[in-house]
Amino acid sequence: MAEPADPSGFGRVLSETMAALQRQTDAGEQVAPPEGSGEAADGLIRVTAVPPGQVTALTLDPRVMRMASETLAGEIEAAVNAALADLREQSTTAPGEVDLGSLGEQLRRIQTDAGRQFGMFTDALMQAQDRLARQDGR
Repeated sequence: MAEPADPSGFGRVLSETMAALQRQTDAGEQVAPPEGSGEAADGLIRVTAVPPGQVTALTLDPRVMRMASETLAGEIEAAVNAALADLREQSTTAPGEVDLGSLGEQLRRIQTDAGRQFGMFTDALMQAQDRLARQDGR
């Protein structure tokens, strides 16, 4: 079936918008993921975390081995919690930012639905025009 006519240019505008969104999404994928860091025991314990909350590094200065095990465990816990809090702060979407993936999916659905509806509308107009032409030809 041939592509239906699009005198309004809606399909072209929607396609251009989706292409721009894809370029923006692709550019966003090149950005390094957020990374949270935290410290405890005056910097003797350092932790790094990445989404979705995975600890990627735990660095202990050898001097922490002199701490009591309960104290060391508490300091490690504090460093991990600080890293996760830092990660959450960096990961939250700022007000006004848009989830481009979700927006892209919505635009694809709109494009599909609009194209189908526009095609049906165009077909109905063509059928009406054919009926009028046949009536005039009687």
